[in-house]
Amino acid sequence: MRRSSITAVLLSTALLASCGGGGGYGSSMMPPPPMDLSSAPGETAMASYLQSSHQYMLNEQGSGMYSLQFSSVPNPGTTTFDGMGPAYSIVETVTVDANGMAIGSGTTTFYFLLNPYVPLGEVSSLATPYGVVTSTNPFPATLNVGDSGTLDTATLFHDATMTVVDATLTVSYMVTANDSSTLLLCLNATTSAVTAQGTTDGLANGSESNCYTVDAAGNVTLESISLTVSGTPLKFVVG
Repeated sequence: MRRSSITAVLLSTALLASCGGGGGYGSSMMPPPPMDLSSAPGETAMASYLQSSHQYMLNEQGSGMYSLQFSSVPNPGTTTFDGMGPAYSIVETVTVDANGMAIGSGTTTFYFLLNPYVPLGEVSSLATPYGVVTSTNPFPATLNVGDSGTLDTATLFHDATMTVVDATLTVSYMVTANDSSTLLLCLNATTSAVTAQGTTDGLANGSESNCYTVDAAGNVTLESISLTVSGTPLKFVVG
């Protein structure tokens, strides 16, 4: 979208110059391109996103043999999680296809508080792993380009008994410039210290990320998902 907007501005200016117009710009001068958005709402924007349903189809950048379907649906009402409440929750489902055939899928329920947003944990539809957040930092009220940091750390257990540890999960964020109307927020989830039981449960050390565009009004849109498929890191982009 940014490339199309800039092209339109340049074409408009060129036409004005050829007609003797264009205000104070000479035939050899062009107006500067619009500045990239430098800040956007943070915590309120993410809270609003989490309370709405979303469905996306993403295509892999590279070979083109993979595609990914992503959905996020909020559960009605509230509950408690690890003794904390009122806990809101969403159900996220990810399905990966290779050449049109499904090769893997996963469904996870995420629990969190609102006002302010505080993550509590996550539970796989298979009941393992069972993640409990052990430390958090406030989600930024305002996202500024160049900002980054750790948001929360969780312990992943084998199941809800929380007696056998699978791994540690750390979520961080990074804000980068995108275009004149949006910035890019990436949430990175790093799995580390995977135990033998964690390996049995299908976990591995590594990182995954979800990146979103955020505009000045706080509208959040998924832009890409990066994850590992069959040992190969892949990036999937919406559209």
